[in-house]
Amino acid sequence: MALLLTLISGLFFLIGIIVYKFVKHKNELTIGAMACALVVIVGLICLDLLPELLEIRKWYLIIFVIIGLVFLIFIDKFVPHHHHNHKENDEETHEHQEHLEHIGFITILALLLHNMVEGMALYSVSVNNLSSGILMCLGIGLHNLPFGFQIANYSNKASNKLATLLLVISGLIGGLVIYAFGSISEFATGIIIALTLGMILYILIFELLKEVWSNIKHKATFCGIIIGIIILIVINLI
Repeated sequence: MALLLTLISGLFFLIGIIVYKFVKHKNELTIGAMACALVVIVGLICLDLLPELLEIRKWYLIIFVIIGLVFLIFIDKFVPHHHHNHKENDEETHEHQEHLEHIGFITILALLLHNMVEGMALYSVSVNNLSSGILMCLGIGLHNLPFGFQIANYSNKASNKLATLLLVISGLIGGLVIYAFGSISEFATGIIIALTLGMILYILIFELLKEVWSNIKHKATFCGIIIGIIILIVINLI
């Protein structure tokens, strides 16, 4: 089940690619997904990751939280942001084409590493607590969704098809790496959870909060928040 969750988290890239190609209101879709991811990730931090770290009671794990945060800051230097605001029929504009070139092939390569690390963390968390794993999978998946929207426009190019496929299964690859080593000690689990918390905090503070706040008055933001709350309630009732 843990490996399945790592695969599902990566499939959100594919879902984003497919949905984006058929939905007309692309900007609203991205805004709603960001707001939903914000709520789910806050729930993940407050209800699962933080309590698990406090239960381990090892002060040095704070260092690994910081390392996880710094790691994504470093990775983010190589990952162009997906802050482009879509407009009606903007696929034909010069600005939109330049935006796609800016994202380009390097985005997929950088996200491969990013999602592999998240897949390793997701597998480790899921093995120890399936409920936490499901919540984390949704959080990661919803965060991956806008990237799926973003790479949709060039994922059908022959030169990018293999890279896109690797991106979709990158979470599973990360999970298989941890699976190959067998059971993980409490010490290693604590470190992975701490690294995960650091990465999740980065996504929350430096990406989602900024995106959601800039669209706080948008109807899609409200809808995304409501959907996120419903997801939290459902997951915690399982």
